[in-house]
Amino acid sequence: MGKGTRIAVGLLAAALAACAQAPQGPRIRIENAWARPGAVAMGEGMGHGMSHAGGASTSAAFFVVVNEGDTPDALVGAASDVARSVEVHETVMEGDVAKMHPVPRVEIPARGRVAFQPRGLHVMLIDLTRPLNAGDTFTLTLRFERSGEIPVTVAVRETSP
Repeated sequence: MGKGTRIAVGLLAAALAACAQAPQGPRIRIENAWARPGAVAMGEGMGHGMSHAGGASTSAAFFVVVNEGDTPDALVGAASDVARSVEVHETVMEGDVAKMHPVPRVEIPARGRVAFQPRGLHVMLIDLTRPLNAGDTFTLTLRFERSGEIPVTVAVRETSP
């Protein structure tokens, strides 16, 4: 083996070793994103979607966050142009009553999955800016502590996929 070949092989080996030792960080992907239909409120009590305090119409988005990386991450917010307010919520049972509470941060473990589903964690779309009909899609931007903003295409459905 010539001197140039040995140098090239040595540099390649060093580069591969550096890649193997570099921290991977979180690798977030979103699966099965869907939302319930909702209508724009035309006045208090006039909307056809779910209602929220003050008569604003709402919907809820559901999905699975998968972290294929070696580092945990956290969902810290969400946004969409289909609603004036977008909040991460969790439904919890208090006695015999299901109540929703805002959740400021949802930990996504390394090599883990977190399901956002009915009667659990979900993203509330409050005060819809346009109707959400079955068959529609819209963009929901999820904001993660380490991974930054990830846009997700959400399908509007009557029932879960």
